[in-house]
Amino acid sequence: MGIGVWYFVRPRPGELRAVSTRAADRFLSDAGGRIAPDANGLVRYAQVCVDLENRRAVALVRVDFLQSRANEDGSIDRDHLREVMHVVPVVMSGVLPSDSPAGVVDAAPKFSKRRLDHLTRWTPTKEELAKLRRLVNDKAGRDIM
Repeated sequence: MGIGVWYFVRPRPGELRAVSTRAADRFLSDAGGRIAPDANGLVRYAQVCVDLENRRAVALVRVDFLQSRANEDGSIDRDHLREVMHVVPVVMSGVLPSDSPAGVVDAAPKFSKRRLDHLTRWTPTKEELAKLRRLVNDKAGRDIM
């Protein structure tokens, strides 16, 4: 038993293709990996987590549709990454008890969560979901999505 992570990049609207975990990890960790950005300067990808038995996917665990800003050469945009990292502590502070007076809701973490989602997530179309379903099921060799 274990968890596997598969990546599928969306180079253009309606188009999805598999990318190796190694290539995705190198890009996301800023270890010299390159993935060509779309026309908006973003690398949009689906991160698919699957449950593995004997190295075969048996169940879908989670699917996230994420994005990272990239430079023209396909490297991750460090300035954008810093911007994302500045939002995270405020989002996490919403988990802790607030110093706000009774009856006052501290909305900063909620707005920061919304900003973080805007910076790091995208919403696929129905066609892109259908294509991802086909790609995942083909890779798994069975219907898991």
